Amino acid sequence: MSKTWKLIRIMLKMQFSLAQKSTSEKMGYLFLLLFAIPFSVFIFFALDGIIGGLYDVLAPTGNESFILGILLMMMFVLFVFVSIGSILSSFYFAEDIESFITLPFQPYQIMLGKSATPFLTLYLTNTAILAPALFIYGLHSEAGITYYIYSVIIWLITPILPFVLTAIVIMYLMRFLNISKNKDRMKIFAGLFMFIFIIGINIVFRLNTSSTETGEEFAQIITEQNALIEMFTKLFPHAYLSSISLTQPDTTLGIVFLLLTVLLTIAIFFIYLTAGQKLYFKGVLGLSGGSKKVFNEEKALKQMKQGNVLFISWLKEMRIMLRTPTFFTQIIVQSLVFPILFIVIVVFDSGGGQFSVLSLGPMIEQADEKKVILSLLGFTVFALGINPAAISSISRDGKNWFNHLYMPIRAETVIMSKVVAAFSINLLTIIVIGVVAFIFAKIPITIGGIWIGLSLIISWITCIAGTTLDLYTPHLKWTDEREVFKGRMIGILSLIIEVVVFGSIILLLWNIKLFEGLWLTSIVLLVVFTLLSILSHVILKKVIRTHFYSILQKK
Repeated sequence: MSKTWKLIRIMLKMQFSLAQKSTSEKMGYLFLLLFAIPFSVFIFFALDGIIGGLYDVLAPTGNESFILGILLMMMFVLFVFVSIGSILSSFYFAEDIESFITLPFQPYQIMLGKSATPFLTLYLTNTAILAPALFIYGLHSEAGITYYIYSVIIWLITPILPFVLTAIVIMYLMRFLNISKNKDRMKIFAGLFMFIFIIGINIVFRLNTSSTETGEEFAQIITEQNALIEMFTKLFPHAYLSSISLTQPDTTLGIVFLLLTVLLTIAIFFIYLTAGQKLYFKGVLGLSGGSKKVFNEEKALKQMKQGNVLFISWLKEMRIMLRTPTFFTQIIVQSLVFPILFIVIVVFDSGGGQFSVLSLGPMIEQADEKKVILSLLGFTVFALGINPAAISSISRDGKNWFNHLYMPIRAETVIMSKVVAAFSINLLTIIVIGVVAFIFAKIPITIGGIWIGLSLIISWITCIAGTTLDLYTPHLKWTDEREVFKGRMIGILSLIIEVVVFGSIILLLWNIKLFEGLWLTSIVLLVVFTLLSILSHVILKKVIRTHFYSILQKK
């Protein structure tokens, strides 16, 4: 066991050591810590309002356990979502895996060492959401000391079950991926598993939720004690056990359910160790094998032809993002999650309730066109959010950046190919949302066309801004692709700039009475966005001149 702890400490030091971090990166961690304080206060008061309101409604009928049950269900889904990407990256796609395989460690020991960093991520999320939620519930229910003891135990074991279940499934699937001769395609297939799982979970919940049944049965269910939690936790027995143990901590049933929850977690964890011992190395060795190909010079010469430099550079960037597993999951999958979930919500929830997406078109026709176009653009800013392709444009090259210094390609061409690649990723989001808006929501053609056109300009500006920020403060000295995205403030900084700039423009036009009507508002927005686009190009060119050839000289 001591060898396992030493291995875990080594891997944690490798991941979080500040030894070779630049001053800007260290300041970024400090800024992130300071930013977390007001964010935590906001989360606390938001949870207090939600839990307090639900408790006042559900407590009189004895259904207060529903609050904890639904909270634990949401945490389970969230932990699975976070774990899929971190498990794939840490267990299979990190560059140091083959180095550890040669050391005298058992497979389960290396697997536990690789689990340390993902577990820390889960416990940080657990501390930010579940811990204050349990504390707030205790305050509203006036719980005794037994409740808080149980809460600490539940808090400790909650991340374990979703993580180990996800890891077992992934290890089982990766065990059979070594039958392929194409390593890159199999890694991409594994990355797609995360995307499919997220959408599948959402569809299952919506298929199992009928608005008609809910309306007929809710009146009866709400009158029965713990009936709500029994209905909503059919697929999550641990959430039911934990919630009942917390709402009845001083009863025999509460103690029994807590013990059952702990025993269930321990049993699954030992299955996790067994699965790791049997399956982990088989999946890792299968991925590291690759395929042996004989170089055919004649065939290669036939495929070589002269083309547009910008297009070829863009194609190279797209291939890197599609073929590198970490980049694929962090950029492509992350960019598609929001629009695909948007489609699922529309398709599976288009007929329920008084308000529906299907009624959005008639509502827009009757609303103020100026406020409609401004609201749609605000939605676009939210949908695009942080563009991971733009804020990693330069950093993705890593130590290979020096290749650009002697290749006969202009610096502006190299950078613009990265901007266009980031814009292409955003374009997928815009197309999907546009199709849903026109086909399902039946937004008027004129408003929809103006909205999509202005959204394309917004996307182009954000891509330039993200690429400029990454060129100004790149992270090239990484040993694992995950470092390009984790522990950097560039994503938050990019989002702040985007919200401040576009949010201010939308807010000003919303309140200025001088600009009314769809066409006048759209012309003003077009002029402003065009000027912003020109300004962003000027700033990018200046940063290219001052930083493109001196990046590697920075410490």
